[in-house]
Amino acid sequence: MRAHGIPVELALEVMALGGGRADPSGAFAALGIVPALAGIAIYVWTALTLTAVFRKTGIETWRAWVPVLNVWELFVLAGMRGWWAAVLAGGSVIVAAVAGLIAGLFAGIALNAGFGGDAGSAAGALAAAAIVPALIWIAFLAFALVIQVRMIRALCRGFGLGTGFVVLGAVLFPVWASIVGWGSARWLGREVAPEAEAGRSDDTAAPRRSSADATRTSASAASAPSAPVFAPPSGDAAAVTGPAVPPAPAPEPISASPWAPPPPPVELEPASSAPQVWSAPPVAPPVAAPVAAPFASAPAAASFASAAPAGADANDDVDDHTVLAVRRAPQTTLALPDGSTVLLSSATVVLGRNPLAPDGVVDAQLVPIDDVSRTVSKTHAMLRQTDSGWIVTDLASTNGVFVGSDAVEAVGPVAVVDVFHLGDAELRLSEAG
Repeated sequence: MRAHGIPVELALEVMALGGGRADPSGAFAALGIVPALAGIAIYVWTALTLTAVFRKTGIETWRAWVPVLNVWELFVLAGMRGWWAAVLAGGSVIVAAVAGLIAGLFAGIALNAGFGGDAGSAAGALAAAAIVPALIWIAFLAFALVIQVRMIRALCRGFGLGTGFVVLGAVLFPVWASIVGWGSARWLGREVAPEAEAGRSDDTAAPRRSSADATRTSASAASAPSAPVFAPPSGDAAAVTGPAVPPAPAPEPISASPWAPPPPPVELEPASSAPQVWSAPPVAPPVAAPVAAPFASAPAAASFASAAPAGADANDDVDDHTVLAVRRAPQTTLALPDGSTVLLSSATVVLGRNPLAPDGVVDAQLVPIDDVSRTVSKTHAMLRQTDSGWIVTDLASTNGVFVGSDAVEAVGPVAVVDVFHLGDAELRLSEAG
């Protein structure tokens, strides 16, 4: 036998669970326990999955079991204000109270109308008692859904997940948390900007290199014209080619002082008369008139004398090129809370109690921070050097990053000059010569 689609035997068993006798109130009490147990099971399931998610992101796992606080941490991890969790929790309580009050008011109106014999008004009041609270809940749930989608979308980006996971997280959050926490997803960081920032750093570094190359090229080009200064040895070539025409030895004239004035044209007359005595062999000595060779060598010596300072100028140009070389950039040190100092040897530095470089960040210097207050996350923040100086980025830490003496909270990449805080831990940047 079946009653209203439910087997009688099952109904009797449920009633027996309620109090050992076929009492409808006991059955309703037994049926009310089922949703409560289901709610507890879902909460435990969600807390376990959030524990795995928090472990991957460096958040203390016990926070996953505290109501409201676990959602608060998710909002902070997504880069949003944590108080959105309190807004949603408090809003649900307020909406429930308002919806219940309105439903009670319309139910009272319906009862009064029913006792007064006004069936139409009673029916309208009953409909309003159901519809108005439902509309209030729909409006609040739509608002909560928008906030949750924003949070899930940011978290999916941080884990490198696509749009499908955003929809899954908005509709079935425990399932989404199970896949993320117990799956192979890794936390890449709230900001995807490190890679873009690395690209911008490379783009800006390229012009610096090209300008340096251009400087060296221009310097070498400027020094290149000085090379022909050493060409005066061509005078020697001219001097050699001159006497090469008459191959007659002239040892005595060559032994004369090269600075002596050229011989008078008297010796040139025998040279002119030599053609007249065409067959005379003594003409060979006058052919030594190339004694002018010392005269030709005198300018050569003078040219070599002038070439010496030119060579010195060329060396000076080389020295100038050396002076124009890129100077050594000053190094940066980081003062830690325990008083020690670390020399920053890389353009990217990851800070935390036990830091790990985010995926996509190569050649990062890992600087562990010994924080007795335990306010520094395992992977808390990342320092990156740019053309304008150092910037710090919060890597979804629990207690945030605060820059300057005014302790301004860092939202996204923020320039840092000297003092900044990771939670309660104070650090200081300084230039080391």
